[in-house]
Amino acid sequence: MAPSPWEKRLASPLSLLDGFRLPLDGGRLLLREKRLWAPAAAPIGFSLLAFAIAASLLITYAGDLYGWATLWLPVPEAAHWYAWLWVGPAKAALALLGGLVFALISGVALLIAFLVASVLASPFLDVLASRIEWIETGAVQENAPSGLIGNAADVLRSLREELRRVIFFLAVVGALVIAGFVIPGAHLVTGPAIVGFTIFFLPLDYASYTLDRRRYSFRQKRLWLMANKPVVAGFGCGAFLICWVPGLNFLAMPLLVAGGTLLAVRNAPVDPAALIG
Repeated sequence: MAPSPWEKRLASPLSLLDGFRLPLDGGRLLLREKRLWAPAAAPIGFSLLAFAIAASLLITYAGDLYGWATLWLPVPEAAHWYAWLWVGPAKAALALLGGLVFALISGVALLIAFLVASVLASPFLDVLASRIEWIETGAVQENAPSGLIGNAADVLRSLREELRRVIFFLAVVGALVIAGFVIPGAHLVTGPAIVGFTIFFLPLDYASYTLDRRRYSFRQKRLWLMANKPVVAGFGCGAFLICWVPGLNFLAMPLLVAGGTLLAVRNAPVDPAALIG
């Protein structure tokens, strides 16, 4: 019996470019399938609400936040008129540095707001992932009881697992940010390290809705990432770009869950224990 197109796709490993295109494939799937619109709408609403709250707080307390962020900066003074030859440029440089620090803190605040939104939206994203898996494969593989108890367990599981991933992300990035500020010259290493970590975290986060239903442990997920490095890196790069495009980042959660689900079902072994052997 000839293999189906689905079996052929599973048999050939996906490349870096295939991974980069997965969010676009997910976006086309979302546009085409009306049954996906309802679970996709809630995460978009949470993203807009989180941004509105965070932005309004930042605007309201911008002065206080800027003062706190620049409290550690020196304030050069000119004792004589000719001292302005170096005091003036120094003040301009410090003002620019203060603005950059304020922008960084504002960016972190918005990131935290979006992460909180992702935790709140996780039950809807889990439903979205399961529907996409059904469309893609014709079945949904999950190791959980069915019925009301099973549905409640799924909601709690998705909330718990997303919260764990958010805490893990904040812990690693927070440690790198602190190291960059405390250790002289460390930002030359910690900056690229944060970008690299984020690129590999995004596939872990957005494919986990599918992998969690298969009861993948965190170790098995990491082994899965390493076993599929080209397609995982490609997906991470595409997801990273989407998160930084203004306007498009409000659609990032459903868009990347769609792509992450395709990433998982096209690359995940049926038995996660096979990863450990």
